[in-house]
Amino acid sequence: MKRLLLYLFFFAFTLHLSGQEEKKIVILHTNDLHSRLNGFSPEAEYTPWSPGDDETRGGFARIAAILRTEKRNNPGITLTVDAGDFLMGTLFHAMELKTGFQLRLMKQMGYDIVCLGNHEFDFGPAKTAGIINSSLAKGEIPSLLLSNAVLSAEESGDDELEKLYDSKVVLRKFILERDGLKIGFFSLLGKNAVEVAPLAKPVSFAKQVPFARKMVRELKKDGCDIVICLSHSGVSRDKKGNWAGEDIRLAKKVRGIDVIVSGHSHSKISEPVIIKGVPVVQTGEYGQNVGRLELVWKNGSVSVRDYRLIPVDDSIAGESDIIAAVEEQQSLVTREILAPLGLSYFDPVAETDFLLECNEQGDFRSSNLGPMIADAIHSYVNRHSSDGCDIGMVAVGVIRDWIVPGVMTAP
Repeated sequence: MKRLLLYLFFFAFTLHLSGQEEKKIVILHTNDLHSRLNGFSPEAEYTPWSPGDDETRGGFARIAAILRTEKRNNPGITLTVDAGDFLMGTLFHAMELKTGFQLRLMKQMGYDIVCLGNHEFDFGPAKTAGIINSSLAKGEIPSLLLSNAVLSAEESGDDELEKLYDSKVVLRKFILERDGLKIGFFSLLGKNAVEVAPLAKPVSFAKQVPFARKMVRELKKDGCDIVICLSHSGVSRDKKGNWAGEDIRLAKKVRGIDVIVSGHSHSKISEPVIIKGVPVVQTGEYGQNVGRLELVWKNGSVSVRDYRLIPVDDSIAGESDIIAAVEEQQSLVTREILAPLGLSYFDPVAETDFLLECNEQGDFRSSNLGPMIADAIHSYVNRHSSDGCDIGMVAVGVIRDWIVPGVMTAP
């Protein structure tokens, strides 16, 4: 009888210890926000304070509501990350060097870690550093990652960025401890992203796979239980419709990464792409979705318990402090940029009741938006130039957005 009781005691104790080892981690993620503070079209109809009355997707006030709700409901290990290209795409970014607004806003929304993408270098590395310094001068910002950047020893164009590395404002790696777990982060700027960032020079970037292997070894040596890569590299579809591309290759080639949060390709991945046990996730573009990845850590291994994309739409009331901050910034945009042109932020400039589509990446067929832009160029030149022109042309690759049904405003 004593033996039986002793056995039952040790059995129960073992179960207790086993239960203690399981831990839940929630990763909330976005990518390619592109300064869409007021959502993705039609902005004139965007009413973040009032649910149920507009068709606009995204918007930082609504994103903030999702992030804060998730953190309240999951008080354990809940982290919010962005996989790059948070800047560039609206007139808001034109004020960044002066105001450093967006990084401070993202901190206010609840972002923990943000990595730099190719569009953060659209004004060159000195201006990238200037935007970050402007943000820091006015408040707090999320932890910033840019791991595989190689700074120039000879040229001075990246000296200000180098100072931010030296002062640990921009990081090669980020490690945090929560609930007894060490979680390590690093970031990558991928091959295609580097190719479309010519103004990043003299900064260059180490190759993804060998560099990622190095970072995994380093983070494991630091004692990290979980390794997460924020990869601004992207995914694509192969001829069979399967997921392919740089981040899929990364998952195949590099052992030791537990999660790849992808960006750059603007791809909506509705279910995690599991490659050799590694989930690759991405939300699409412009903050139209927030990704919610729920992981379980148990006995040294990580697995996916749940994943979903949370639509950022008008079923969600935006957070009032974010609404107020964005409204103040758009007033500044009006004063500094639009008013000299006789415009204000919400002046309607056009309206359509049907969708005007641009081409998806790699699709070189004609769209209904391309010919309209070419016709507009032809018409404008012939009305305003004495020489005129015979043909209006536009390159497919420079048309970056759809025009969705609704009222378009000046920005």
